[in-house]
Amino acid sequence: MTRSHTSAIEKVQQLLPVLQKTPLVTKISLGIIKHIGVGKPTIKFHPITGGFKMVVRGNISVQEVFVYTPNVDEIQKITKKYFGA
Repeated sequence: MTRSHTSAIEKVQQLLPVLQKTPLVTKISLGIIKHIGVGKPTIKFHPITGGFKMVVRGNISVQEVFVYTPNVDEIQKITKKYFGA
């Protein structure tokens, strides 16, 4: 995991250990946290070179997480299963 941003919202904190233990994940980079108000937790995926960007919405905040992997589909499946999506 990169050290540019070390803070993570609760939903991301719950997911990070799962991603870190997965050998297919080569790098995780946390993005900036934005406080946007009360809402339902969700997760969305966007393709990037070498992996994907997750936009994770917690109860009151949203955070981008960049996940680098050669097997995007498998990691997204693991992430959705853990997140309950």
